Amino acid sequence: MSQDLANEPSDSLSVTISGGSMGGLFTGIALDNAGHDVTVAEQSAGDLRSRGGGIVAQQSIRQFLSRHDIVDPATITTRASERRFLTADGDVRTSTSDSMVFTSWDAVYRQLRAAFPDDRYHTGRTVTGLRATDGAVRFADGDRTAADLVVAADGGQSTARAQLFPETEPEFADYVAWRGVVPETDVSDAVIDAFDGRFTFYQGERTLILAYCIPGGDGSTAPGDRRLNWVWYDTLRGRERDIIFTDTTGASQQFSVSPGHLQNPVETRQRERATEILPPVFADLVATTAAPFVQAIYDLKTPQMTVDRVCLLGDAAFVARPHTAAGTAKAASDAVELKAALDRHSSLGDALASWDDARTDYGERLVAQGKRMGDERLSLGS
Repeated sequence: MSQDLANEPSDSLSVTISGGSMGGLFTGIALDNAGHDVTVAEQSAGDLRSRGGGIVAQQSIRQFLSRHDIVDPATITTRASERRFLTADGDVRTSTSDSMVFTSWDAVYRQLRAAFPDDRYHTGRTVTGLRATDGAVRFADGDRTAADLVVAADGGQSTARAQLFPETEPEFADYVAWRGVVPETDVSDAVIDAFDGRFTFYQGERTLILAYCIPGGDGSTAPGDRRLNWVWYDTLRGRERDIIFTDTTGASQQFSVSPGHLQNPVETRQRERATEILPPVFADLVATTAAPFVQAIYDLKTPQMTVDRVCLLGDAAFVARPHTAAGTAKAASDAVELKAALDRHSSLGDALASWDDARTDYGERLVAQGKRMGDERLSLGS
């Protein structure tokens, strides 16, 4: 720890946050409410749009929304009271009572964005470099600034992480997640019934699909206004990843191909596979999806989450497989715990060291858990 950080007070900090998505907003709101001078720089020039669809509304997310008086979580969440596994024919193989709460990326993002001051949320601001020793930040337009604390919440392809830990690379698994969101008005009553109030799965040979109801595009949770969110984990046996991840423009994508940009042969083949191997309600759900998309499954972890005045937060530091249902929840917890560490310690250096130890340990355990869950559920260890 540098002498400056060891002696520097942890209150009334100037804070620059790189990334205005979930992690950046959780952090911005938490630190702003604690009295710090926070500015968010988001590289997108317009409103962010979700590629993720549904998310599990873990307790940390709901608590954040409630405790910061952002929104009553009940108004933007749906619930399931039953967990079902289907057979290939569509019959119920097992059914257990299990309470789960779901929401959508866009429903949460809208509420977080509305809660953070417009005059300190700057779009079209791409961070191209930083200096950890003094908190200097450089932007693509040539502007520069400096802050007591820089929080890099710039996602799995973090510019800050690439600079601080250039040898840290994602480790790709041998499977992908096909995803889609469908308005419930577009599907039959039988399909809606299979997922209404239920968290429904089908596990086949090296494949796993699940689906549940989420709020509609306007955030409504009323029946008829909701959407169905599905995630299909499928192995790549006999198929090349580079073909699947080449989009309609011919560009090779490393992590995902967004809705509407899957090449037609790739999309067609996956719809055919749905008809061939999935239970009828899942096959119908896939067939009805206007613009499915695909994400690579990978593990990512950094050796530490702080370097001098810079923190890596959320997916910028650790990416666990989505089986953990913890990506957004971890970002919220990272933000809350950073604020708590700054409150608890009198010096900035001590606060960051404490936060780094606890959150790095948690991130490593979460990535390991995601590996175990993925290998078990898709029988990748056999």
